[in-house]
Amino acid sequence: MKSPKYIPEISAAVFWDVPKEAIDYTKNSDFIICRVFNYGNFQEVADIIVCYGKEYIKELLLSTINLNTFGLAAASAFLG
Repeated sequence: MKSPKYIPEISAAVFWDVPKEAIDYTKNSDFIICRVFNYGNFQEVADIIVCYGKEYIKELLLSTINLNTFGLAAASAFLG
């Protein structure tokens, strides 16, 4: 759990199954980061990295099993 620097603009398609007002960008940071890496576009992934910080995201994604093939590719491309 990490507080974001700001709330990025993420498309409703990324959170198709969650009401927008139910998303807490501090309490649900792990869920949000994984969801954006799995289903977000280039700009949304870049925004989420600025929002939460590269090191925190890298640590989180190395310890999660919640990434699909696209999410793994995005993590590799953006985080090295």
